[in-house]
Amino acid sequence: MARYSRRKFLAMGGASVGIGLVGTQANEYTKARITSVLSPLPGIRATGKPLTAHQRVKSKNVEYLPDTDEVRIVTARNAEGPVEFATRSFKWWAEFEAGSIATRTVQQEIPIRFRTDEDISSALESEDDQPYVTVFPTGPSITRRDLVAKLPNHVTVTVVFTGKEYTTDIPVMVGKRQELISL
Repeated sequence: MARYSRRKFLAMGGASVGIGLVGTQANEYTKARITSVLSPLPGIRATGKPLTAHQRVKSKNVEYLPDTDEVRIVTARNAEGPVEFATRSFKWWAEFEAGSIATRTVQQEIPIRFRTDEDISSALESEDDQPYVTVFPTGPSITRRDLVAKLPNHVTVTVVFTGKEYTTDIPVMVGKRQELISL
């Protein structure tokens, strides 16, 4: 039980009992809230129809190393060019690239599903190297319940880089209302 504390374990058991008791009596939002207790990701998982995205990625800052199935990423440049690099597995890099693509896809979908993009904010976040899109209401015109119901449950993203393909599902989580303060 390394990943979960005793409190989380008990909460999961309670949530399972709650789901069983609530059953068909609850609406989708209530079911999503109860299920969120079981998730290692913060927030409530959106329940809308999933989206798909397929993108060919080109970057001067990333080089694929086929012998080791890794990428070399430029981390610092000077006037003469790259001076520092980091090496990561292709899967690790592609997962986060897919997260960025999923975030843009959800951001483009928000005005279509809500007829506005005001009072809604979104970002790419990660938990234990699992990227996810987080969306939250920032004003009075959109509720968390609306976001859970209308946003996609996940985005299935295919990343193509130098002929190598990687496909993954990036979850969409709805966070609590965030009041944005203008500076």
